[in-house]
Amino acid sequence: MKGQQSGYAVSIEGITESASFLSLADALASLWGTLRTLPLGWTQYEAYRYFFGPGAAQRTESFLLRDGHLLLSFVLLGQTRLIRVVPTAAGPLQVAPRRLELLNTPAVMALCLRKSAA
Repeated sequence: MKGQQSGYAVSIEGITESASFLSLADALASLWGTLRTLPLGWTQYEAYRYFFGPGAAQRTESFLLRDGHLLLSFVLLGQTRLIRVVPTAAGPLQVAPRRLELLNTPAVMALCLRKSAA
C-alpha cells in the first residue's frame, strides 16, 4: 500500500456503488453484508466468506500489503463481476459498516425481483 492511503474502497462491479471506509474491518463487513444477499453458489459463498466474512481483515490485509489491491471475480446474471478492495485516500470515509448501495440498473433490478420471488 503506497501513497496517502487513509481508508479502504470496496465495490461489486455492475452491482454496487463504490464506498470508502475508515477501517478495513468495516469495509469488509459492508462488502460481506451485500455479497451474502446475492444468489451465490455454495463454493463462491464459502470463498467470499473466507475473504470478507468475520475475522477476514488480517487475511485481506496480507493481500493488500503484497499486491496493493484485492480483486476477485464471479459470474452473476450471465456476466463476470469484479469485487474490488483497494486502499484509498478518497472520501468521504464511512466510520461504520453498512450495506453497499445497489446500482439502479435493469440487471440489478432483475436480481432484486428474482430474489423477492424466491
